[in-house]
Amino acid sequence: MDDIPSAVLYRQTMDHYPKSAIGCFIISDAWDEQAVLELKEKSKAWFLVGLQIDNMDFDHLDIIEGIVRCQPDKVKAVTELLNVNAASTIIGIDVVDIKSLFECGNLFQFIQASATGDFESNLIKVTTHKLVNQLSKARHIKGLFIGMESVQSLPIEVFAYVADAVEELLPNISENIYYRSSMTDESNSFHLKAIYAEE
Repeated sequence: MDDIPSAVLYRQTMDHYPKSAIGCFIISDAWDEQAVLELKEKSKAWFLVGLQIDNMDFDHLDIIEGIVRCQPDKVKAVTELLNVNAASTIIGIDVVDIKSLFECGNLFQFIQASATGDFESNLIKVTTHKLVNQLSKARHIKGLFIGMESVQSLPIEVFAYVADAVEELLPNISENIYYRSSMTDESNSFHLKAIYAEE
């Protein structure tokens, strides 16, 4: 079971759909209702998430859990963020938490912030400030999922710093904020990636 990824990006051109808990697909790839139902059945996905990379609407919201808006070059980043099997276990997030997040709304936005440099504490502060600044421009956030990426396993103080900054901005939704951490091979960098639901 641990070998099955939490999230997989599916294309209609695939010969077969490998199993996953969260099936992601790009809405503009001409997925109709029948194709989406077939994807859900063949991938054995617990739920489906549409990725909106343009202004194309998706009429079959009752089949999928939600839509994440992102730029075309961020599709991989969204899928990796949702792939909680690849995360560290220090926080203990899993697919059930992702399902709960998507119960906060149907439409989500993807954002990210990063910094590079030699001093880890500065990277964390700068990146957190950038993310909080982006979140402050959103309207009435109902649910939020933040992924932290660093070259090494993060100490609990980093989680606390990021969580305090975010929850100070969004005190009313603290029970609907989820965190994860993962490793990157990019040295001297710190990344925060997030999806959030707006009212």
